[in-house]
Amino acid sequence: MKRERTILIAGSRQGLGRALAEHYTCRGDTVFGLSRSESDLAHERYHHICTDVTEEAKVQQAFAQISATARSLDSLIYSVGLKITAHALLTGPTQAADMLRTNLLGAFLVTRHALRLMKRNGFGRVIYLSSIAVPLGSAGSVIYGASKAGLEQMAFSLSREFSRDNITFNTVGISIYQSEMVEALGEKALNETRAALVKPNNLELDEVVNAIDFFASDAARQVTGQTIYFGGVR
Repeated sequence: MKRERTILIAGSRQGLGRALAEHYTCRGDTVFGLSRSESDLAHERYHHICTDVTEEAKVQQAFAQISATARSLDSLIYSVGLKITAHALLTGPTQAADMLRTNLLGAFLVTRHALRLMKRNGFGRVIYLSSIAVPLGSAGSVIYGASKAGLEQMAFSLSREFSRDNITFNTVGISIYQSEMVEALGEKALNETRAALVKPNNLELDEVVNAIDFFASDAARQVTGQTIYFGGVR
């Protein structure tokens, strides 16, 4: 991306979302962050909004704050991710519903409001963070993988709904990025995941940023409905 842009990162309090928020803020972009709790990121270009992305009324309130401050919204990065690792027979309906609401419904609600701002300005880049859990189909990730697969399908379908707009929808499939989610896997599950990858090393932030920046760039204006996976899977 060549110029200063306004970026919204949903899930900006911790993990990869937090790292991305700091990166883009320090680079000179204006960044809005969404999460349920307060953030420890303090910067004049960073604006944190506490909200629950699964509740329409709260998302609407968050976007009212964004619209009052920003003249445009260039990119949405949906980095929210709730993963409860458990085999299907041990995953309760409440846990399953929480993952689907957070990972998929939240993305839908946030995207709808972001699109209104993007259409107004004739430009937009929507980038969802998916997971290698989709192509790997790992045991213990049935609902999590299904929710991320839903994200990829949503990007594909939206790309057709907005085919005449200068708005694209793409997905980055994250492999292994050091975070609380990865730490929660345990050594055995992590080793099994690495064994299934062609490129099993941990991702660095700059690798993820490069993929996001490509999708967000003017040069990628004809790339939409696509998914890039790290780790050498398909």
